Amino acid sequence: MEHIVLVGGGLASTYAAAQLRSAGYNGQVTILSEEAEQPYDHVPLSKDYLYGGQGHHRLYLRDADFYRQHGIDLELETPVTDLEPDTKTLHLGTGKTLRYSSVLLATGATPRRLDLPGADELAGVHYLRTLHDATALRHQLHESERVVVIGAGFLGCEVAASATMLGKDVTLISRSALPLQTALGEEMATVYRDLHAEQGVELLANTRAVALHGRGSVEQVSLDDGSRVQADTVVVAVGATPRSALAEHAGLQVNDGIVADASLATSAPAVFAAGDVASVRHPRTGRYERREHFNTARTQGKAAARSMLGEAVRYDSIPFFFTDQYEVWMEYTGSARGDTELVVHGDVSAQRFVAFWVDKGRLQAVMNVGLKGVPQIVRPLIRSGEVVTGHTLGNIVAQAQLADGGFTKPPNTG
Repeated sequence: MEHIVLVGGGLASTYAAAQLRSAGYNGQVTILSEEAEQPYDHVPLSKDYLYGGQGHHRLYLRDADFYRQHGIDLELETPVTDLEPDTKTLHLGTGKTLRYSSVLLATGATPRRLDLPGADELAGVHYLRTLHDATALRHQLHESERVVVIGAGFLGCEVAASATMLGKDVTLISRSALPLQTALGEEMATVYRDLHAEQGVELLANTRAVALHGRGSVEQVSLDDGSRVQADTVVVAVGATPRSALAEHAGLQVNDGIVADASLATSAPAVFAAGDVASVRHPRTGRYERREHFNTARTQGKAAARSMLGEAVRYDSIPFFFTDQYEVWMEYTGSARGDTELVVHGDVSAQRFVAFWVDKGRLQAVMNVGLKGVPQIVRPLIRSGEVVTGHTLGNIVAQAQLADGGFTKPPNTG
């Protein structure tokens, strides 16, 4: 009997399983997850789940009955210890083995550790990746007054916002001059610097933490200028590394993730990769890209399922991500290089605007804040590469209802 195994209990595996069944696949489907929880969405962990808000994203990706009703074997607390591509065999931490006809490696990523004195010895130092991590951090935040967040990327900024909304005294340490500068560029990163400043966050820019101090629990963070910051809780958000050891040990090609072609196929027959762990060749640019975003894991999981069923797949989905910090919601569609022209329409101070990155008249990326419907409008323009004018950009903003209505956070309906 045909047996497709999905290694990893996250977004990519869950959406791959659903796609297999919706496509009419009648063989056996198994999801192997190391965690004790059924597959959940990581998006709320740094936001709604952390500060206890109402939330716009349900935590679990599917109801518990979904897996049973669709004949999907969900095996929790079941790590995979070895992969043998030659025999199409998986060795499990439970001592069992599984044979597969095709396998998807969607093992995700793990937080990059902070290699500093005190980081591994003191209590009160947190990393955020799993539901278990988020639960521990949520409890810690309620017991704390002074929170230091090391790292000013999206995760660090979201945690800083959540801690601030809980009434904590928050310090955000950034190696760059601005938070989110690498992702958004100087002008748009300034928007987020000002947003956090308005909420009372102390941003320490161009700064590195060099040591953590305390008697049993963290109490201070030493900085590279010789000063110290008081802290009851430290959250480390300095990036993540792909969990590709299983693939590497099995002899698959690995380079900042499991290398896969545009069909999500790896260097081993019948082995596919998707999500945070996958470095996928873009068919139009020829570049390998690894993106740690909800939409990437979702769309790659679906594409990998189709590919495993023998469909000719050419994965070239337009990148998309979003973030909400305080009451400000932002969506970003596409991918822009640092040398592209930035054109902004709308009221930046009111946090209702659209930013366009344009290269030689062609739209590369779009960021909308406080306005709805923009990604659906701009995706075809980004994909086609047609030349846009100022009039075109103005029409996009008009369609996004610049003068009327607000932005409603979309539900996570999958």
